[in-house]
Parts: sequence; structure tokens; C-alpha cells
Amino acid sequence: MSATDFDSIVVPELHGRLTDPSLPLSGDEVAVLTMLEARRHRLNRKYDAALDVIEVGRKRMLSLGDGEPGPTLMLQAELNLERGRNLVAAGRFTEATPVLQSVVHFAGIYTPNSPHPLLAGLVESALAGLGHGHGSEMDRCLERARENARRFGMDTLPDERTALRIELMRSLDRLDLNAAEDILGALDQAKPTQSLGPMPDCAKALYYVYRGRASIAAKLVTESSTVQIRPTAAGDASARFSGIVNVVGFVLAAAGETKTLQDMSDRMSSANPGDAIVKARQALVFGQHDRLWTATGQALSSDQGPRLKSCAMALRADILHHEGQADQALETFVHMLDYCAIAASVFAVAQLSKAAREALIPASADFAEWEAVARSFHSADITADVLQQRLLELPETSPVAPDFQTDLTPAEQSLLFAIDSSKSIAQIAREFGVVSGTLKNRLSALYRKLGVRSRAEAVAHVHRQQ
Repeated sequence: MSATDFDSIVVPELHGRLTDPSLPLSGDEVAVLTMLEARRHRLNRKYDAALDVIEVGRKRMLSLGDGEPGPTLMLQAELNLERGRNLVAAGRFTEATPVLQSVVHFAGIYTPNSPHPLLAGLVESALAGLGHGHGSEMDRCLERARENARRFGMDTLPDERTALRIELMRSLDRLDLNAAEDILGALDQAKPTQSLGPMPDCAKALYYVYRGRASIAAKLVTESSTVQIRPTAAGDASARFSGIVNVVGFVLAAAGETKTLQDMSDRMSSANPGDAIVKARQALVFGQHDRLWTATGQALSSDQGPRLKSCAMALRADILHHEGQADQALETFVHMLDYCAIAASVFAVAQLSKAAREALIPASADFAEWEAVARSFHSADITADVLQQRLLELPETSPVAPDFQTDLTPAEQSLLFAIDSSKSIAQIAREFGVVSGTLKNRLSALYRKLGVRSRAEAVAHVHRQQ
């Protein structure tokens, strides 16, 4: 049974009929109209609107009168697939997973000899796992999808480009940079399908960082039209947004772009889930132990998944190492490895400064937690020794040493970075919402705190920390 190609259906007069109570519709007609409307919104990247339409359609199907048949099982599976895709795109990964699993379950029972909707359901399930940081589930879904594609006589998956993007992230999760390079080459040949938003550029940026080209990586994420490093809507409060912010923040820190990192933080508020991890990275740069601990505590108590939590623990381990608290740093590092095993990823370990990696990896090399991380990849080729060696061979990914000498408030940090520009005092004052005299008083206090006498000396202080 082939997939219904709603992209080829162009019937504008049907739009809006779903909500017309006077229009008699059968169960199948409600399902088709719902999918048509939802897909139109998804293609326009209006994912919440698509989910609202699907909810309207589901309610209408539930209100069908006695004796009126509901939609066929196939159309129900198609509708669940559309709903799952929109949930993933909206960053609601935990909701998407059971919906997509129901599609795969249906396909296994009712359409076992058809590639659709089985293959699409498996690839979308892997994408949901990527969003919430459950690597092992991603691997299982993609492996099953490729096995079934071969069974159907297919050399590639219908959505090969999406599958390759997920496999690229998985190769980076295990630091297999040669595999990542091969996948990047294959992506150039793959047929474009659905939009994957910022994921492609974020993955490529990580690859550049791991190859020692952090400067290019930072330019990629700041110039990309798909990577949004500032919140644009209330719906950004999701694991998807925090995951993007986490990667972008790491890339900027790896390139020593502390001013750009500060600018990104200034555009965010505590309501955004990625705010805590960005604030924690800033606190590491400025050697602010208490502020880092508070920010990482917020990340650890969130529902943003094990990948983000492993990164929060990595930041804690890094500052403890720089403070010379070897035992506490090692203990925190081991807790981080537990999250890495759950996420099936060493992304967090790769974020540690080279000095911290060179100290903490050998100190923990024989710990059982490393074996748990290796087993999470379900590959005989991935052992604890292999992962440790790859991590030790990485270039510096946290080049800015913490400044424990000067304890600046977030407002003072923003001001310090603001004067590192060609803007006049009057321009900066307008941006901060104060008059020039008030700003000059704040600058004088900041100069005294830094032990400098002028704007030029304060800017030089910033550059010495980079």
C-alpha cells in the first residue's frame, strides 16, 4: 500500500470545511480533511496550528453518530503519523514517541509487506529519540528501518536524507569522525525531503569543532538561516529549543566567542529552557562557582532529557577541576557518565576542557560507568577504551580559562561585552534603557572593579580572557 501524497492535492475550497458543523462528513472524510489541513500548516512550519487542526479532527471523529463508521485503520495510522511528525517538529518528543510507536505497531500487524507507513514511522521515531536524547532507541529504529527497506528491495529509505542526518548525529555521539565525514558526503547526493530546521547545520558545526575548526563552526551557526539563537515565540519552551541552544552555546564557547555567547544570553529569559545551560557556560568563563551551580541545578531539574543533563554535569566537573577540587570533580564526572549512558552519547565529555579530559578520563578509565556508556551503543566496535582514546585525541573545546579573579554580575558582564564595540556611549545607553549619565556611572563602577581606568583597558581585559 503506497503512501497518500497530500502534496499533490490542491483543493483550496476544502480548507476550513473541517470546522463547519453543518457539513456532513464520514469518518474517512474527516481523517483526510484533517491530514490535508495539518500537512498544509506543517509545510508552512506552523506546527502548533497543525496540531490544533488534528485535535479538531479527532474530536469530530469521536462525535460521529451511532452507526456511522469511523475512519479506516490505515487512515487512522496516516493521521497518527502526521500528528507524530508535528509533535516532533514542535519539540514535544515525549508525546510524539507513543504516537509514532502506534504507527509502527499498526504497520507490523496490518501492512507487514508494505514499506508505508512502517519505514516513515521508524524514521520519525528515531527523530523523536534524537530530540529527547535517547540514542539507543534511535539506533534500534534506524537499524530496523534499513533492514526492512532491504527486505522490500530498496537501496535507500523514502526519507533517506532525514535518516542520514540522524546517523550523522549518532556518529558524532560516538566521535566516529571518519563515519561522520562519509555521511556528510552521502548527504550531498541524497534527495531533499522534509525540512529538518537547524539540525543539519548544528551537526556540521559539531563536526567542525571536533576536527579542530571551531572558528568555522561558530561562523556557521551564527550565519545560518535555520539556526535560531534567540527565542521567537512562546512555543519555544521545549527540549528542541534547549537542544539547539546547548549545541550553539558549546560551539561558540569552543571558538572563544564569549561576546557572542553573552549576546545570545541577553536575548533570552529564564522562561526559555536553554537559558540555564547558557548561563552556566558564562559562569564557567567568569569562574562563578555558585552561579554555575544554580544554573546547572535548573537544567538538572528540568524535563529536557539526559543529553542536556549530561552537559550540565560536565560544566560542574569542569569548574571543579579548574578550582583544584580533584575528588569532587571526579565524583561529578562519574555522575555525568551515567547520563551519557542513558543518552548513548559522549557529547558532554567532549565539552570538557582538554586539561579536564586529560585528568578525569585516566582517573576514571577502569570505572564500570565507562563500560555502561560503551554498551549503550550496541556495537562490538565501540568499547570503553575506544571512546576514551577518541576523547583524549580531541582538540581543545573549551579554550577560555575561567577567570576566578573578578566576580561580575550578569548585568556587569553584559555591559563589559557591550563596550567591546564601536558603539558610542549614547548608543549603548539607549540599548540598556538608561540615560548616558547613568551609564557612565555604571561604567566607572565597573572600571574600579576590574582595576582599569578606561574603556580601552576594560576591553583589553575581555580579550585577555579569550
